[in-house]
Amino acid sequence: MTSLSPFDAALEGPRIMRRRPLVVLAWATFSLVMLPLLGLLAKMVLGEQQRLALAQRQSSADPREILDMVSQLGGVMVLLIMLALVLGAILSAAIMRAVLQPQQSRWAYLRVGREDLRLLVVSLIAWAAALMVTVIPGGVVALGASLLGGTPVAGWFTFLGGLTVIGLSTWVAVRLCLLAPHAFQVGHIDPRAAWLLTHGQFWRLLIMLVMVIVMCVIVSIVGTTVSTIVGAVIAGGLEDPIAGGPAASHPRLILALLANLLLAPIFLTLQAVIVTAAPAAAFRQLAKTEAEAS
Repeated sequence: MTSLSPFDAALEGPRIMRRRPLVVLAWATFSLVMLPLLGLLAKMVLGEQQRLALAQRQSSADPREILDMVSQLGGVMVLLIMLALVLGAILSAAIMRAVLQPQQSRWAYLRVGREDLRLLVVSLIAWAAALMVTVIPGGVVALGASLLGGTPVAGWFTFLGGLTVIGLSTWVAVRLCLLAPHAFQVGHIDPRAAWLLTHGQFWRLLIMLVMVIVMCVIVSIVGTTVSTIVGAVIAGGLEDPIAGGPAASHPRLILALLANLLLAPIFLTLQAVIVTAAPAAAFRQLAKTEAEAS
């Protein structure tokens, strides 16, 4: 059986940051340019009421709320999601080139080609899989819990149903985690081949993904801390930077907001590097071992 080092794969992202800091900076600049453009497009195509409803909506996994939001925004929401997926596919393809094709370093590995299109399709497949194994089963559990509310079995049904959804979602996520690097490297999308590649590697891949999640949480905490410190230093200790009045127009407050806007894409890019590089490195390990065995 081929072997996989989950620690080595999970640490591929930090290695890229250490070895190619200028490339990572170029990716962060790409995000810094594209994310505001996406926000500007959203502001242009969404009405005032739609923007207000979207801003006030809290994050929720309730399928009824998600479907309600999509139905309210209609085709505009689909367009924005597709554009976000395209930008994500371009960045993911660049990160995978750095891992799987390090010699193709022109333009900081950023391209627009067939690899990006394949990764976009893989993103749609991942969304469809999440819908089938997480959103729909989660909705069924939520519906069953509401119908059984007040009965002795309601608690058990909710607990066991939630545990089943989590287990199924985790299993499918692990078995499909190599689909993107497999499609990128072999030149076509083959979910069955990518699924079979993970055979016998479930627990190693799960350890890798857990490490990836932990590192992303650490990056998020560091990013929030740095943004808070920078904002406090630049703002000069303003007591009420959110309220209206003279404080809201203070030049130092504007600089603090701009600093946070500049920092956010950087830390989001670091998280993207960690998330994308780990499965690519795992695929590289498994593909190399299989090639040597054959």
